[in-house]
Amino acid sequence: MLSLLSPAYDGSIEVGTLPADWTERVGRRVETGLLMPGSRRRANYVVRSKSADFVSFAADDFWTVYNVGLNDVELRRADGGHIAYHGSFTRWAAYAAIQGLGIVSAVLIAVLLIPGARAEVASYGGWGWPVLISLLAFFGLVWPRVLVVMHRRFASRTLERVVREAVAT
Repeated sequence: MLSLLSPAYDGSIEVGTLPADWTERVGRRVETGLLMPGSRRRANYVVRSKSADFVSFAADDFWTVYNVGLNDVELRRADGGHIAYHGSFTRWAAYAAIQGLGIVSAVLIAVLLIPGARAEVASYGGWGWPVLISLLAFFGLVWPRVLVVMHRRFASRTLERVVREAVAT
């Protein structure tokens, strides 16, 4: 169950014949614009480490972490024309949790401070407060984890697409 909720993913990308300079190609793609070559706007990544068989890169600013979620990526030569990868989006997950708690806090503060808001919640009989607290708990605690589970698939697919494009050029 913990691996299901983990903001990390592993996999392997089949690229056929792996060029000798594949790490250089991936590094160039990272430096020129990971998602859209020629544009680093909101996708600002830096190469952290590179050798003939390994390359790692990471998001370099808040907006890249928050918008894309490919926070830390490691690529390694594997057998048979494959590239093994490990990626994580821990910072993205933390921002999602912080945002969820921020929204929940704002709603709770508004309900408690806006004149008549408490009475409006109470007007739903015995269900008003339990429903509100349940919704706040869901969106503050559960929803960020649901986003992590959903995002893992998009992050790995995006990484695979980018690596295939980079290695092919």
